[in-house]
Amino acid sequence: MVTLLLLATTLNCNCEDNNTNDSTGNDSFSCDINGQLYIPSAGTGIGGGDIRPFAWAYGDNNSRITIQGGGEWTLFLNLLNPIKGENFLKEELSDALDYYHTGMVIHNSNEFYNTRDNEDNGTVNFTELSETKAIGTFECTLYDEDGNELRVTNGKFNLSLDSRTN
Repeated sequence: MVTLLLLATTLNCNCEDNNTNDSTGNDSFSCDINGQLYIPSAGTGIGGGDIRPFAWAYGDNNSRITIQGGGEWTLFLNLLNPIKGENFLKEELSDALDYYHTGMVIHNSNEFYNTRDNEDNGTVNFTELSETKAIGTFECTLYDEDGNELRVTNGKFNLSLDSRTN
């Protein structure tokens, strides 16, 4: 069974030190993308209702967790066979929604950054992982086709179905 939680995202331009998400509140997700804070917030859906277009899923017999969302940047993180503790982002994803490899993509209409195969791209560390809750931290380095780096640091999340309101 795949469990889905939706959250909204925006990109705010703040220094890395302003990432105050301490991963203790439900439905929190943030990271610094090249020193700029990327953090979720409620969005407006069709008809004006609040939606949460940032999604996470833990399913397929607990063999995969996916975190994805939009905003000024689109972030897609996929882990095969995730475990509580340290998980390595070690593969290049074939596209922006690759569910068959363990890695991360961040892109917008002008730029596309990806983890690389067989490199120490970064890690996701789960302190809690279940079908209803995912708590942890992450960091990694992604690359564009010319080899330019995009650094994702200070990543923190506390995602829970217990607080889902829509």
